[in-house]
Amino acid sequence: MAEPAGAGESTPDRGPARSGAGRLPTLRESIVAFGHLAVLSTFALAQPLFSLLSDNPEFFAARGSAPADVIVFALLLVAVPPLVLLGIEVLIGLVAPAARRFTHLGLIALLAAVVFVQALKDALGSSDVLLIVVALALGAVAAVLYARAEPVRSFMSVLTPAPLAFLVLFLFISPVSKITLADEASAKSVGNVARVPVVMVVFDEFPSTSLMDARRNIDRERYPGFARLARDGTWFRNAHTIYDSTTRAVPAIMDGNYPEKDTLPTSSEHPNSIFALLGKTHRMNVSEEATTVCPRDLCTDARTEEPFLDRLGSMTDDLSLVYAHVVTPPAIERDLPSVSENWGNFGADAGGGEVSGSPGAATPSAEEAQTRANLNGNRRQRFEEWTDAIQPGNRPALNFKHALLPHVPWQYLPDGQLYRRQADDPVSNLSRQSYPDAGQVDQLQMRHLLQLGFADLEIQRLISHLEQTDAYDKSLIVVTADHGVSFKQGQFDRRKATEENFDEVSPVPLFVKEPGQEKGRVDDSIVETTDILPTIADVLGIELPDKTDGSSAFSAEVRGREEVKMLKRDLSGWIRLDGDEFERRKREELAKKVRLFGTGADGPDRIFRIGPNQGLLGTSVAGLGTAGDSQARISLIGAEDLNDVDPDGGYVPIWIVGKVSGGSGDDRNVAVSVNGTIRAVGNSFRLATGGDELVSVMLPPSALEEGENEVNVYEVTGGSKLRKMDGS
Repeated sequence: MAEPAGAGESTPDRGPARSGAGRLPTLRESIVAFGHLAVLSTFALAQPLFSLLSDNPEFFAARGSAPADVIVFALLLVAVPPLVLLGIEVLIGLVAPAARRFTHLGLIALLAAVVFVQALKDALGSSDVLLIVVALALGAVAAVLYARAEPVRSFMSVLTPAPLAFLVLFLFISPVSKITLADEASAKSVGNVARVPVVMVVFDEFPSTSLMDARRNIDRERYPGFARLARDGTWFRNAHTIYDSTTRAVPAIMDGNYPEKDTLPTSSEHPNSIFALLGKTHRMNVSEEATTVCPRDLCTDARTEEPFLDRLGSMTDDLSLVYAHVVTPPAIERDLPSVSENWGNFGADAGGGEVSGSPGAATPSAEEAQTRANLNGNRRQRFEEWTDAIQPGNRPALNFKHALLPHVPWQYLPDGQLYRRQADDPVSNLSRQSYPDAGQVDQLQMRHLLQLGFADLEIQRLISHLEQTDAYDKSLIVVTADHGVSFKQGQFDRRKATEENFDEVSPVPLFVKEPGQEKGRVDDSIVETTDILPTIADVLGIELPDKTDGSSAFSAEVRGREEVKMLKRDLSGWIRLDGDEFERRKREELAKKVRLFGTGADGPDRIFRIGPNQGLLGTSVAGLGTAGDSQARISLIGAEDLNDVDPDGGYVPIWIVGKVSGGSGDDRNVAVSVNGTIRAVGNSFRLATGGDELVSVMLPPSALEEGENEVNVYEVTGGSKLRKMDGS
């Protein structure tokens, strides 16, 4: 962008890099400076997120984001950073005009370094320090070239339309256009619909074997709510999901069709959902957590009723963490809070390929970043608000709830108490990663089963509310889940279905209580989650206006099935298993679960009785004696919570987590005493990506007394010799 200086002459581009020392730049020079900062800011900040979000528009659909939310966010992402940086320049220039040029060059160097970090992060394969030094050095070289070479500045000027081009491509050409340009679906005209209230709950990350006792019945002591549904309705014991990820598995339940590539969980992409089917005959009491399939003119969405700035702030928080994972060096990234406890495809191929497929994968799975607010928020409150909104009216209601339970983060006990106040782990990724040690996988499964007890508590409350409003007998009640979860040792992505874990990820609960049904029965037909909508239509006497991939669970077609199948994560084909083999493998998983955790008939503390040296549990330290102090030290995280315990309060600090230092070995057996009695046993371990030696065990709530509790951690040698670890 040359400035005329006379006939046949021109002078070099005069941005701040070449403006005269000691004078304020002209308006034109400021505009040029903004353009150059905007170019680098777009490449350093906006474009990485645009690229990820273009491959994963489910992020917005799962948040219920309106087109305006997406457009405003993208505009701010492109415009605000360079405006802020220019503002810094201007303020410094007002104080010391000569310093503005150096400030501009410093910002150019910094933005260029951020670009180089992203480019070199995977390719360099070196230490964090070397990566940062190289990136900063290259950024400095870029700034020097920018300052001294007019062609470089001219090239930057040529690139000034790039931010706008990226913005237009992202909003209106990429798959995100399915959000920004989409039309909402509308209610269908369907005749002869029975005037029956429908109550439907879709749980999340819930394998049906978690519910069962050794006889393959519902464990009624641990899960009385689900046992009641089995007693009063039809329990389809061999129901299974057809996909392993929420944003495709839940819509398949809603419209009865198999997922297809590039289909978003929105009403425009699923026009034949249960909401459109019943939209003209039923009132809507709908709570979606990771989809936006109910048309906006039918459903009130609490997510979109939040103030605009709150929605924008929540989106910014989520994506800031995702961006931090993208740009930070590997070792620093490991210490960032995990974004992988929600859902995710960030870092995957556009077709849905490997999702954070190994412990060392740098880019977070960000289906798993888009509802951090929901997971951090009060899942109990949202479930119970939906339950309380089930009320009689002149028209029957469709009451639909997708519940993020017993989905991670695991933080609830069966009685509703919290043992973890926030979604973030005490140590980043503690609930996420694979472990070489099977005992730590057992800890994860125990916490899953405990939170399943809380999901059961919500089912008990739902049934009680339906009875109080005289709706339990009159309603069609459907309870299911989107997919299961695997607890195989060493597996990083516990939800991704494979040939090896098919028997854990595929089975889901399915209870169907028809209106007026009083006697329960077990149906062992092989039912797919795509059969649920046709089953509802069958019970309500509806002829579906469009053909679905599923069939009624009560149909002869379903009763004749002999094969279980599930789509691969990348939708490239099916994982298939013979029905008898599927049943055999499920029985093996069930036997393992019962062996580890017992059943409800064994008492409430039995589930906590896992780990090595279980003979120590319940014994006094004084009676055992100690063999001196361990060479290892332990620093307990959140130990101050043990100083003032309210056993009947909303929070009980039963999760004992600590970092170990000193001593030798990476796998020492430990025992945890509470007020002089051993109440938990386990062993130390390291995360799959390395880091500190850790201890993580769960105490039974009965171990804690009101007020101050003394908790000590001992290294166990020889099966019974205790060596106290200093710091506990």
